[in-house]
Amino acid sequence: MRRRIDYLEKALKDTAGIDEKQLAANIKAAGFKCKKCAQCCKAEYGDNTVSVFPREIRSICEKTGLDKEEIVIPTPSEDTDSEGNIHTFEWVLRREGDCVFLKNGLCQAYECRPRICKTYPFYLQDGHLMVSECAGLGEETSDEESKKIAASLKERYVTEIRESIMLLERFRGFKPGGRGNICVHDSEGEHWVYSPYIQYR
Repeated sequence: MRRRIDYLEKALKDTAGIDEKQLAANIKAAGFKCKKCAQCCKAEYGDNTVSVFPREIRSICEKTGLDKEEIVIPTPSEDTDSEGNIHTFEWVLRREGDCVFLKNGLCQAYECRPRICKTYPFYLQDGHLMVSECAGLGEETSDEESKKIAASLKERYVTEIRESIMLLERFRGFKPGGRGNICVHDSEGEHWVYSPYIQYR
């Protein structure tokens, strides 16, 4: 565990060396313009799982007036402890096939959408730009938009690393004993919930 935390702490320090200007130039070279097709939100076009962190969940709750249980479920998992309780890491947005926030082709939580949505189809892996499939790729991207995506992408990457470090620092293993039969491990500790809370779709 300590070795993994050390690795992540080094990765966090290395983020200071990520050149946002170069990142923006790479994004501009790839070209991207959202076509508002919502394919990334729809189940029929592939995996539309959206991971969310505690702070993002609170922001969505505040902006939409919805309760946490209406927004997220524990990340699906088959890991269990000695008493058969399910253990999982982090949360994902609820889906009813499509993302629960997709209504009439539009995102109902657009202003407070998670970072993964703000930066799609781009992500950073070991500090390098990666690109997912998207109908909007290859389109002309302005300098301003490229810089905006690059800044959000770097912020997302830093957040993901910090969240992982905090999660591991609080992780005590798959131990039974909480109030519930599902334990979600995240950067704020353990959260025990009962199975009716989740409806995997």
